[in-house]
This record gives sequence, structure tokens and C-alpha cells, in this order.
Amino acid sequence: MNIVLIGIQGSGKGTLVASLTKEMEFEVISTGQLCRDEIATGSALGKHIKEVILKGNLVETDTVLKMIAKKLKSQKENYVFDGFPRSLEQAKAMKKVCDVDLAVYLNLSKEVAIERLVNRLTCSKCGNVFSKLKVKSDICPVCKGKLEQRFDDNLENKFKQFEVFFRDTLPLIDYYKKQNVLVEVDANQTPENVAKLVMRAINEHNYKK
Repeated sequence: MNIVLIGIQGSGKGTLVASLTKEMEFEVISTGQLCRDEIATGSALGKHIKEVILKGNLVETDTVLKMIAKKLKSQKENYVFDGFPRSLEQAKAMKKVCDVDLAVYLNLSKEVAIERLVNRLTCSKCGNVFSKLKVKSDICPVCKGKLEQRFDDNLENKFKQFEVFFRDTLPLIDYYKKQNVLVEVDANQTPENVAKLVMRAINEHNYKK
């Protein structure tokens, strides 16, 4: 089963992915993490990807598809895609490597997204996401790694990414709705409630198959 997550930055995709991989044994394909891993290598490709992201733009579809195809070679049964597709072009190109069984739209207001992003900390070791308002130090409570603010977590960059989302990504809602695979969830709720709703949708989808 292949699941696509759609949501504005700060909508909780990373947190939801953690729940799905833990509770339902999904293999995550996070294009954001794939890009960050490549950036960390210091390669020419990594430098290019970083430059694109810092400008608030989307990484080229061909580049992302190559990283995804490599990840899919693990041949797991269930995958959840975090950060791809982000445009109609990418959604159509994705058909070359796999089908989408369920698309989950995490609907979050822009105001709440901004509040979450300015307080977001990510563990450099395990990738779990926390809020500055809920942790008392820069040590990850899960793996004891260091909590850091992501290099792209600044408001100027996020406003550019919001523009890209509303222009390029939001049309995916109608695209997947027409394919009868879209589920919309109110992401203004707690992460726990969001995860329960998404897991229920997954189970209902499997029941209908």
C-alpha cells in the first residue's frame, strides 16, 4: 500500500509518519530527508539541492524520482511518502515508479502553521520533531540526540514555501479526489488525534479492497 501525505509546512507530516512507521509498520520515503542526507554529504548534487530549497523552490522532479526509485528497491509492502508529490507534474510522473492507494490531506490553517514552524526543533539523529514550547533542553527525549532548528526553518523561506504550496501542491487535492483516493483530515487537532483518524482511514481503505 502506498500513501501520499499532502499538507502545508507545519501540518504535522513528519510526526504522522513517525506514528505510521511505529504503529502500522510503514516504510517512510521522505524526500525532505533524502534531500537533507544528500546535502550533508557535501556533494555537488547536495549543494544544488540546498540552493533550490533555500530559494523556496521545489527540487527537480527527475532528481527526486531517482532518489525515490533507489529507496523503493527495499521492496517493502507498505510505503508512506512524505514530501512527494508536490505538484501535478510530480504526481503524474510518480506513476512511472508506483501507484498511489491513498492520499491524505492534512488541512491546516496558515496561522497555526507559522506558530508551529517558529517553534519547531528536529532531532539531528532520529529525525523526530518537537516544539520548543514542550521540551526543556536541546536533547532529544527519544534518542538523546541534539535538537536543532532546520536550516530552512525561517519565516522568509517559509512564506515562499507557502506560496509554492498554494500554487503548485494544492491542485493535488482535486487530482486525487477524482481518483477516489483522497482523505481530508483537520490537522489543527493534536498529533495523536490526527494519527488516529489517518489510521482509521487506512484500515477502512484496506477493508474495502
